[in-house]
Amino acid sequence: MISYYDSSLLLAILFDEERQSEADALWRGASDRVSSILLRIESLVSLRRFFELNKHKLDTLWLVKKTAELNDFLSEVTYLNIDKTIESVICSNKNLSKCRTLDAIHVATALDIRTNNNDNINLYTFDTDMHSLAVDFDFITNQLRP
Repeated sequence: MISYYDSSLLLAILFDEERQSEADALWRGASDRVSSILLRIESLVSLRRFFELNKHKLDTLWLVKKTAELNDFLSEVTYLNIDKTIESVICSNKNLSKCRTLDAIHVATALDIRTNNNDNINLYTFDTDMHSLAVDFDFITNQLRP
């Protein structure tokens, strides 16, 4: 089954967050990983921003190591570009305004993938608003803690 990922899940792994093992299990459990090109951009920017904010307490090679780790994860994903098709999905679904713009683009991309595959897909995120929207659109999701 196709599994769609946003950056919150991947960053939980890279930043060794509390939910790292859950994120890793969701990642490793997938056979076909997809995302918007936003995953690449958001993840890299977040990694660099985290380093800048914490470089006084991180090893000088932390960013180099984590960027290499990120690239390994990203190499396992098939990406969709944001184009007129995604814009059309957003224009035709007012409910996509229930979350931030980049998250709406992720959900719209997942909707497009689901439509093109004539089957439901997994949509994995740790973002609460995006998760709620994914549930509203009847995606198979990871369960967020209350």
